[in-house]
Amino acid sequence: MREVAVIGGGPGGYAAALAMAQAGARVHLVEEAEVGGTCLHRGCIPTKTLLETARVAREIRRAGEFGLGAQDLVVDFPAVRARQQRTVQRLAGGLGQLLRSAGVTVLRGRGRLVPQAGSSLRVVVSGADGGELAPDAIVLAPGSRPAWPALPGLDQPGVLDSDRLLADPELPPRLAIIGGGAIGCEFATAYSALGARVTLLEALPGLLPGADPEIARRLEAALRRQGVAVHTGVRVLEVAPGPVVRAQGPQGELTVPVERVLVATGRRPCTDDLGLEEAGIGRHPGGAIVVDAEMRCPETSGVWALGDAVGGPGLAHAAFQQAGRVVAGILGVPLPTLSPVPHPVYTAPEVAWVGWDEARARQAGHQPEVARIPFAALGRAHAAGDTDGLCKVVAAGGRVVGVHLIGSHATELIGAAAVVVSSGLSLEDLGRISLPHPTLVESLGEAAELLLGHPRHVAQMKTGS
Repeated sequence: MREVAVIGGGPGGYAAALAMAQAGARVHLVEEAEVGGTCLHRGCIPTKTLLETARVAREIRRAGEFGLGAQDLVVDFPAVRARQQRTVQRLAGGLGQLLRSAGVTVLRGRGRLVPQAGSSLRVVVSGADGGELAPDAIVLAPGSRPAWPALPGLDQPGVLDSDRLLADPELPPRLAIIGGGAIGCEFATAYSALGARVTLLEALPGLLPGADPEIARRLEAALRRQGVAVHTGVRVLEVAPGPVVRAQGPQGELTVPVERVLVATGRRPCTDDLGLEEAGIGRHPGGAIVVDAEMRCPETSGVWALGDAVGGPGLAHAAFQQAGRVVAGILGVPLPTLSPVPHPVYTAPEVAWVGWDEARARQAGHQPEVARIPFAALGRAHAAGDTDGLCKVVAAGGRVVGVHLIGSHATELIGAAAVVVSSGLSLEDLGRISLPHPTLVESLGEAAELLLGHPRHVAQMKTGS
């Protein structure tokens, strides 16, 4: 029986541990905090629970549009936090039971690599379940933590990262968010819907770096309509006592007095103090572990790494996919193919994309064709009273290579789009699929039909990039 040690109990780590245990290995999962990692305890699950509360709040405020009477909305923020915590605890309990039933041994503590005579490595665990392991294979999945910029005043009271803001028991009347990526935009959505006055500050010219620029501009406009003060192309100078955020923008200096400041400027790998240097395992300048295409640490035999620790996109489902390759490598079976990773952003409206945008298609030597299907062309969107959306399909060589969405349920629709892109479906293939009516997923078929020249619910027009 193989013996495997997994350091880090986040999505990639526990997925690898479960799969190896199911394959008959003896698995030790070393985690110094909570199994489930950032995703379950300080990221995906608590933020989406909070965002779902915000969605309900927005719907209650719109009740009159549907002929329904509703009293003034009252936000009981302690109750909101309690529901958030109950959701996390319920899922954490289920994950713990899942690991136990699979036979995975969870060791509470911090794992560190220690070289032994020859080329072997041991894992020394310090903490509640301290001890030493001599596994046949080691999987490094230590995750990431919030990265703070070098700005004066970040030690002021009221300046928090996303981990600490999610644990803050109070709803601040005013919140400044430094960083307009997915984390910053999601918190702006949630807190503004719950009643906070939110100011969002982004150094780049637009929000959501990595998203299709057209989609990002639409999100920026939507956030402004919701009352979020969005400032792009600004440089934060300092956080002064108060706290007060001082920034330099295109129109001059901004002074933003608030009760809380969220620093949402990205995350960095938790790869310090793992014994990597002593084990001969390389790291990139930003701290990410060096791995090859098989997720193997090339300098050291028997060690693999995955997830945020290797500089991944910070998405649990990407780590799940990498875990499949790691397990295949350990077992010596053919590696599964990596498919394009969908990027969901749970704002209002939601944003999601998978595959190439127009610029990436051109870089690959293609002349992309683009179809834009507004949600206003979809009967379901009108029935829901939510027509502020767009499905943008990018095709190259007659095949769908990318889908970019903004609008209601975009984070669900992107799953279907991921199947289309990953399967390499042609426009004809997609156009032949019978998609249910009336739905939002019809937008994918409508886009294919538009590019093929016979649209059903939108006017025929010349499309392209």
